[in-house]
Amino acid sequence: MVRKTNKWNISKEKGEELAHQYIIEILSESRNQTLTLSELIILLNQRTKYHKISQHSKKKSLSIFLKSHYGSILEFFDKFSMYGVMKHGSEISIKLFDNELKYNSGTKDIFKHHEGWTFVDEEEFLII
Repeated sequence: MVRKTNKWNISKEKGEELAHQYIIEILSESRNQTLTLSELIILLNQRTKYHKISQHSKKKSLSIFLKSHYGSILEFFDKFSMYGVMKHGSEISIKLFDNELKYNSGTKDIFKHHEGWTFVDEEEFLII
């Protein structure tokens, strides 16, 4: 069996950029900058349905794009420290930690700083 490669019409970076733009907008508008995962996915897909995202010439949603590149939507949120994943029983909620963060062309580089962990050597600092 021949396996096809995932041919998307947008790059991973462009998909991330779109995701951050709309997720920050959605969470900023919500109460306490928090939404359940299912509500967030529905709103994300509704707001991005006019963007032409396709795989093998078939129209796909942004949530499918993220799932394809990260394994799951939760893996995407776990990768960036500006989002928090909270579990209350069987309900999963997503929170935007940086309340002042607004997406624009000047803040694209900020997302690189929120990605993953940064280890700090305590010998470099004087502890008071």
